[in-house]
Amino acid sequence: MSLRKSWMPMFCGLAALIAVEAHAGLLITEVVDATLGGGNPKFVEITNTDGSDYTFTGGGIVVQSNASTDLNIDVDLTGIMIQAGQSYVIQSTSNGGQDVFESTYGFSADLYTEAYFSNGDDRYILADADDGSGVATSLVDIHGEIDTDGTGTAWEYTDSYAYRKAGPANGGVFDISQWFHAGVDALQTGDDEEEKSLILELTTPGEWSPVPEPTGIALLLAGLLGMASMRRR
Repeated sequence: MSLRKSWMPMFCGLAALIAVEAHAGLLITEVVDATLGGGNPKFVEITNTDGSDYTFTGGGIVVQSNASTDLNIDVDLTGIMIQAGQSYVIQSTSNGGQDVFESTYGFSADLYTEAYFSNGDDRYILADADDGSGVATSLVDIHGEIDTDGTGTAWEYTDSYAYRKAGPANGGVFDISQWFHAGVDALQTGDDEEEKSLILELTTPGEWSPVPEPTGIALLLAGLLGMASMRRR
């Protein structure tokens, strides 16, 4: 494994206090559908925001493609341990995905899978339990509206990327306000070198941290600056 960058923000304690779902400290924190060979890199990142390590005893990642509604686990995470405060990156090997990921970022993903990953309009669902036959029974977190083709939605990220701004886990009910979406084609330029530079600049596999909410003082200063600007016009 290549767990690289640890963070332990105060946010972890807050998430633990307000979360009601099981293992609500586990979040999907970044999704990428990039534009290099074979539509890669194409990965999903999970972050353990709790203060203790977590080992999956079942469950994994469900990829709901197009209009499908199944909850079949596509990436079994049984036995996988994610350390406290660490992110875990899963890259699809489809269409040469492993080679593209490693040649782009210069390191390995934490896990490679043969599963076909999202083209930017599909759903990733994180589950921490299954029924023993490969069907998720406990939904912890989701990116995208469940059972919904994301084409044309505000959360679509085809040839683009999205990252989590904050938690806690949503229990399978998507809350777009927790996310930043760059918009369709944000990584698409038609030139491989330019696209690689954008990918390196804008995506951060294994390095997630929450976006801090503005404090009361910051909001007050912003308001005062806005008023001053209006007076100058």
